[in-house]
Amino acid sequence: MEFDKPYKRETFISFLQQFLPEDASLKIHKKITPSFQTHFASSVTDLGSVESLNLKIYEIKHRSVHDARVGLSKDAFRILSEEAEERALVIFVPEDSNDVYRFSFIELSLECTEKGSLRTSYSNPRRYSYKLGTGIAYHTPNKYLNQAGRVSSAEDLKKRFSVEILTKEFYSELSDWYAWAVKILRFPNNLKDSQDQEKYNHEAAIRLITRLIFVWFLKQRHLVPSEFFDEDFLSEKILKNFSPNLQDLAGKSWDSIYYKAVLQNLFFAMLNCPLTQEGQNALTERRFRESTLKGGAPKPDNESSKIMRHKDLFKDPAAFLHLSNSTVPFLNGGLFDCLDDSSSELYLDGFSDDPKVHSELIVPDFLFFGEEAGKNIDLSEWYGDSKKKKVSARGLIDILKRYNFTVEENTPFDQDISLDPELLGKVFENLLAAYNPETQVSARKQTGSFYTPREIVQFMVNESLISYLKRTVGAEFESEFRKLIQVEDSVINLSEPQKRAIVKALFNCKVLDPACGSGAFPVGMLQQMVHILQQLDRSNSYWKKLLVEKATEETSKAYEVDREEERRELLADIERSFNESLNMPDYARKLYLIENCIFGVDIQPIAIQIAKLRFFIALVVDQKTNSEPCKNFGIRPLPNLEAKFVAADSLKSLDRHESDLFDLNEIQDKQDQLKLAKHKIFGAKTLKTKKKYKQKVNELRKELAQSLLRNNFINNIEAEELASWDMFDQNTCAPFFDPEWMFGIKDGFDIVLGNPPYIQLQANKGALATKYEDCGFDAFARTGDIYCLFYNRGTELLCQDGALCFITSNKWMRAAYGEKLRNF
Repeated sequence: MEFDKPYKRETFISFLQQFLPEDASLKIHKKITPSFQTHFASSVTDLGSVESLNLKIYEIKHRSVHDARVGLSKDAFRILSEEAEERALVIFVPEDSNDVYRFSFIELSLECTEKGSLRTSYSNPRRYSYKLGTGIAYHTPNKYLNQAGRVSSAEDLKKRFSVEILTKEFYSELSDWYAWAVKILRFPNNLKDSQDQEKYNHEAAIRLITRLIFVWFLKQRHLVPSEFFDEDFLSEKILKNFSPNLQDLAGKSWDSIYYKAVLQNLFFAMLNCPLTQEGQNALTERRFRESTLKGGAPKPDNESSKIMRHKDLFKDPAAFLHLSNSTVPFLNGGLFDCLDDSSSELYLDGFSDDPKVHSELIVPDFLFFGEEAGKNIDLSEWYGDSKKKKVSARGLIDILKRYNFTVEENTPFDQDISLDPELLGKVFENLLAAYNPETQVSARKQTGSFYTPREIVQFMVNESLISYLKRTVGAEFESEFRKLIQVEDSVINLSEPQKRAIVKALFNCKVLDPACGSGAFPVGMLQQMVHILQQLDRSNSYWKKLLVEKATEETSKAYEVDREEERRELLADIERSFNESLNMPDYARKLYLIENCIFGVDIQPIAIQIAKLRFFIALVVDQKTNSEPCKNFGIRPLPNLEAKFVAADSLKSLDRHESDLFDLNEIQDKQDQLKLAKHKIFGAKTLKTKKKYKQKVNELRKELAQSLLRNNFINNIEAEELASWDMFDQNTCAPFFDPEWMFGIKDGFDIVLGNPPYIQLQANKGALATKYEDCGFDAFARTGDIYCLFYNRGTELLCQDGALCFITSNKWMRAAYGEKLRNF
């Protein structure tokens, strides 16, 4: 079966006859008419059954234009329920085209009445799908559907549709590449330190992988040209002397042409650079650095990381620029800010024309291309496994090309057999298992994942939200709250005022993950909040009303000169967000949940960057693209999340002399200005606007710190920490966390949830015990574990009657070090 071809029923049935057990009966095709109003299904055909597997096969034609996975899943679940079937293979085919389709395995549990007859209700539904057809990567379906042979059992069938097996296979390839590449690549890093490779290069490799995977998700939305990853096209049309796997007597070339010419320019001078000047239509902003006759560069270009470099590496720089301007949008959000700091001679990205920086940057072309880019690599020391003495690694681009990616996050009930944005988190957590960020040296024998499974995240999010809604809306509605969080189409017995009360409660909800890592819990919370809003406010009208009221109220408090202008801008911005000719309805839900409700902290700056990546993808997926570069291809520049996700030490709080920092009018006024400036940064669409308010935030932060010191709220040390904290610096972590200072949250969070780290305080000669001993934790014990301190801190961060939901070991319930926590 050729899975990269359009769907034909006859061809697919022939495949099923070879794929399914021999007792498959696929000869009688019967039309089925559902008794309910479907979301998207337009026709249903019963294609047959397999008695030995208790399995039905259906073909569902649908009218979904935007591949509405949730709606189609609900249709299929109800169809199976009406047909009294608990297991089925379903082919989902758009009614207007056979080019791209889905092949799904569906399971659910049917419920029985007291008389024992089946009824049309179900629970625990699951759908696992392969996306197939024209232009779809087919390595995975070919391996598990074709090459694996005939299905032998129900368990075997389920494994053929396993996302976990796919993810492990992908990660195995990626891990081998990482272990190989980290020994080869070199970044300039600190030019004053020639021995800092071990300190920086592991994180540099992780940063490169996650940036490139993010770009791959953009490519799925046709927002990055596929030509940038086509070795033959680049060699023939774009780049000079580009032969990644050509060998001579000395071996392969160590030239870094691809990374410097294509990836650096893509990251920093395309995705991070507008196509036009503000208010203009001419494509003037993306260009190569203009050299002087002596080979130097005019100062403005030389200092800008948004100007393309390495023009000398191109055969046809104009063709490269044309591809950029005809496909790649400006993303904003600080996502691809270059991390180089020339003033301190720190070049973490090495995007520079300085010859010294240029010579220190080594990311060879052979790391990216080649089915066996590296042969017989000895990775046994890295893994602590003698079986890894002879490993072959593909180039990173060739690894990515083998798999299908989806920009939409999977849910526990609907999973594509493809790599979704959660992959960014899984990759990050797994690679950090081989790299110790505390000591910044490799820990090669650590290979376990610390990533929280999706089902556990979902459960914790659900229970936290139900607890919150019981407190704010009413415990008597718990049964209805539980219907809202489920995927089943249940009748919601709520009046319009009650529905609005829930929507308003979600609007006011403040959620924090104090050890957010790569964002599993914040993303899970976003998904579930959106799911509830979809059911209660389908038109988005009440959600919009709440935002308009908030914008009006906040601008009435703003400083007088800009009050009316600020209000007009905020209201216009809301109108653009809710404009369904530009965005899907979920865009406005997600955007304002991210701005108002969801916050994350982690001690590792790179973790914060990856959490932001996932939120950016969540927004990109709901924007309608177009082919107009002067309109940024329909992509609204992404929000700046610096005031929503911060790199900080969650366990360290400010030593305040008073309980409230902002009680005085002088201080409250500056705090109001700071809050508005942060909002402006969140929504800043141009570099000019962001620069203006970034400067304003930095000025206000320093003024506030001095006011707090002058009024004896904090001491000199805290004042210095507050003034020096720069939320825009992606390379540093704040030595403290203060929700009022960083997020404007004064009265605590409604929900604090997550998976705090497990580290013995006495490890590494008791460094962590010494660090946190004098922080006032009631649960502190030098022989204890850091997660005990997170319970202590988590309760401090809650509002009155807020909900704390952490994953925990049970060791503290019986161990001596847990006594203080048990009494806490």
